[in-house]
Amino acid sequence: MRTYSKLLGVAVVALAALVIYLDWTRDRRSGPLLSDLRLLPIESQGQPGETGNLLGIETRLMPADYQSRERLWLKFATYLDQAHGAGLLNPRTVVVLPEHVGTGLFALGEKPEVQQARTLRDAMQWMALSNPWDYLRALLDNEGDDRRTEAVLKLKARKMADDYQEIFGGLAKAYGVTLVAGSIVLPEPYLDEGRLRSGSGPLRQVSLTFTPDGDVLGPLQYKKHLSRYERRYSEAPEDRAPSVLQTPAGGLIVLLGCDGYARRFSEEAELLAIPGARDEPLNTCGANLSTTAKLARMEVQTLGLPWNLVGSPRRPTRHLHGEPVRLNNLWLPDRP
Repeated sequence: MRTYSKLLGVAVVALAALVIYLDWTRDRRSGPLLSDLRLLPIESQGQPGETGNLLGIETRLMPADYQSRERLWLKFATYLDQAHGAGLLNPRTVVVLPEHVGTGLFALGEKPEVQQARTLRDAMQWMALSNPWDYLRALLDNEGDDRRTEAVLKLKARKMADDYQEIFGGLAKAYGVTLVAGSIVLPEPYLDEGRLRSGSGPLRQVSLTFTPDGDVLGPLQYKKHLSRYERRYSEAPEDRAPSVLQTPAGGLIVLLGCDGYARRFSEEAELLAIPGARDEPLNTCGANLSTTAKLARMEVQTLGLPWNLVGSPRRPTRHLHGEPVRLNNLWLPDRP
């Protein structure tokens, strides 16, 4: 009888713990995290003209920026409002955002424990706990070195793709500019009638550009030269040559990270955007093509990402505080 009572007590406690846990997984209320919405210093080159301009936004992204669509929208709307007030936005403006700005979208609408995590490993553990069934299904369907990150990015992929397009396509339309939306990591992404979709293959890092009407300016631009950590959970495509995107300011090539210094592309390109630019490409990328020197270019460094998305998953983000956050503007010369 006493043994039966003990077993019954254990069963009641276990059931109560399960009920509490399941209720906890449904709670998606965000904690009181703060972002940095201060205006950025502006560095401008060239003289205003009718040809247009390239505008790069170099900022540090924080966990609070990924609490909701509205928070991330507000982050970049603050800077675009500043640029508009300074006379830097027009129908021929091409705005370039940082690399991986879309990858952090996995945390949108998640529990405060995810957003407050100091390392990527911690964030992924909280994601697993708060999405147990979806996480387990995704975990069984991957073979990467960082299976946790791969599983989380796959289970959130559909929503990430929708959020990415809604936020950055919406910003492009609201401000009437061409917008290079940094990059995002999705499983075998593709475009379907103007919508970004996620497939069922390996994770790829891609960039999408939006027109002043908020529409997709395809095709997708893939990153080929992945960093050591990016290779742990994603793969480069076989051989997809960069496409020239026709913008009001001219033919644009978008190259991510080291691709900006190591990939060859069509001679029809007039403009070059490099989200994830490097200070010393010859040392960090092992290449430095002089063929890009003739192009008007906008390089945007990744100064800080939450959860150390591009570094060690076990270490907190190392913000490059020595590098100033800023708006970089380049007025394009008038064409003959």
